[in-house]
Parts: sequence; structure tokens; C-alpha cells
Amino acid sequence: MSIQFHSKNLSPVEISFLKWQYGFEEEDDPFERSLWHTILHAWEADRQAFMSNSPGRHLPRLGSDAAYPEQVALYVRFKSDQGESFWNDLIKRAGLADRRRDNVVPIAERRRRTGSRG
Repeated sequence: MSIQFHSKNLSPVEISFLKWQYGFEEEDDPFERSLWHTILHAWEADRQAFMSNSPGRHLPRLGSDAAYPEQVALYVRFKSDQGESFWNDLIKRAGLADRRRDNVVPIAERRRRTGSRG
């Protein structure tokens, strides 16, 4: 299943993020897949640290000028209070339907299910 979207209306970071949300394909850059998972885990670790009053923070390092500021900024917008409107605008510009409203199993989950059968 290949995801088709209007890439002319999107930045490279937004395209990469949408691929991560809708499911990367085998030929996609594995670094991008890994980067988004790293940002997700940094977000979750920072949230845990905040709740336990721990000083450790990962997102500022990932979002520094020498690292991945655009990707981290996009993810923080996605997770913010305005995340829903950000997401809706992003998928509208991409010409995609909101996968959260469809009963579609993500590619990674389909792979896990197929792999556990054999």
C-alpha cells in the first residue's frame, strides 16, 4: 500500500512526519523512521521526568540547531494544545483522509501480526 499525498504543499519535514504517521514503506529511509521514534521516546521520557520533577530533558538536545530543530518543532506542535488543528491542516494540505476515523491497521502492526503467525 503506497501512501499518495500532495507533496507540493508540504515541507520535507512534514512529508517525513506523515510517512511516519501513516506507515513507512520498505524503500523509505530507515534513518527517518528511527528519528521520529527517537523524538517520540524523548517526548515521553521528558514527560515522565517532568511529572517526577527530574531535571533530565532530551527534547532540547534533539531540537538544538546542531541536531533536528525542524522535526522536534513539528512534533511539539503536533503534541501541543493546538495539535488537533495542526494535524487537520497538515492532512488537508496533503490531500489525505484522517486515518484516525478509518478502521485501518497500520503497516507496522500488520507486519507484527504476519510475523507472529509464522
